[in-house]
Amino acid sequence: MKKFLATVLVVISWVWLQADNISERIRLNGFLSQGYIYTTDNDLIPNSGKNGSFEFSEMGLTFSVDVSERLSIGVQFLSRDYGSVGNFDVKLDWAFADYNFSDAFGIRFGKIKTPIGFFNTIRDIDSLRPLALLPQAVYDEHMRPVFTAHNGIDIYGNLDLGEIGLLDYVIFCGTVNHPSAQDAPYILQIQQTINSQLNPNGLNLADIRFDNELFYGGRLILDLEKIGFRIGGTYVYHNARMSATLQNIVPGLGLYPFNTLPVTGHMELSNCFFLSAELRVGNLHLVSEYMELLPELRLALFTPEEQVFDDDTMQGWYAMGSFMFGDRLTLTAVYERFLGKKNDPKGTGALEDGNPAFFGWRHDLTAGIRYDISFNWTLKLEYHIIDGLSKSYLFSDPDDYQQKWNMLIAKFSFNF
Repeated sequence: MKKFLATVLVVISWVWLQADNISERIRLNGFLSQGYIYTTDNDLIPNSGKNGSFEFSEMGLTFSVDVSERLSIGVQFLSRDYGSVGNFDVKLDWAFADYNFSDAFGIRFGKIKTPIGFFNTIRDIDSLRPLALLPQAVYDEHMRPVFTAHNGIDIYGNLDLGEIGLLDYVIFCGTVNHPSAQDAPYILQIQQTINSQLNPNGLNLADIRFDNELFYGGRLILDLEKIGFRIGGTYVYHNARMSATLQNIVPGLGLYPFNTLPVTGHMELSNCFFLSAELRVGNLHLVSEYMELLPELRLALFTPEEQVFDDDTMQGWYAMGSFMFGDRLTLTAVYERFLGKKNDPKGTGALEDGNPAFFGWRHDLTAGIRYDISFNWTLKLEYHIIDGLSKSYLFSDPDDYQQKWNMLIAKFSFNF
């Protein structure tokens, strides 16, 4: 990371020296938000079910400059706090150079926001979306480190289809930096999934780490401007090496003559695709997106051959409607559904793993209010009625798991 930041500073310095009328080309933007999350019965983030939590904050600073009519560069630094994640460490969110040969063809390289669905590239910009929290069935905060940005190259363009409309395309390829488990709850989820099968045999997996091997995909969006309709699709593939420590739960006893043992494996995300549709009619905005993801976890325990621990397809979708009254007030309603196993809506697999059946799904009905106090200031309130705990049980007390629970979120944002 230090080498990458040094490279970014060198590029910025070069641009400063080369660009004419630099003061007219520089853009400085930023944002700051503070939220409050309160949940009943279950914790979405640590302690949110007791007195609520203010550990829901983001701040970012963006520097960009047009070197010429075709070349631009930019960098954004982000600091966030989401429960145990972030804790206001300043990190490089994205930094890339963009050369636009024409409307139909351009290239970006560096650390680039991954174009997934309609909202992934703008999920940091609170003012561009109606809700404080994007629908988790598709935009899971726990998986955010994997899908937010990639280090590599994008080829993109916008094709004019005449009377039909516009076709926007992006092809991307690169790598992903996997953080530590502290900043990536999905690693804790993976650990829990594997340990549900290992613990009955007296084994436990700890200290999971990932080293990316390959990340690629693409997105197409057809924009029918005349009728305010967009439809799109995204495909993503990811493969990463996994290393961990295998522990004997009762050292010196049982069939395992070791206390700890280093092991290796792989995590592969395949058959991962997103379908998106959007309609705008006057002040009415309708959006629906669908996601499928096959995460395959393989681990080599006592032989070189890797054993499969999870290969079930996840499924998520949501439908959202927003209506704007005047220039300031927007009301939003969302229904979303997520299944940890696509073909197991009753949670049979969760029961087999020793968990309640409602660990297999999550249904969320949300009502939200957004009020734009001014161009720069925004207030959001939303209330969630939730059934199920899939992807939401990480920080709850196992003795207090509840199938049906509620969540209240308030968020205040400033952007410039």
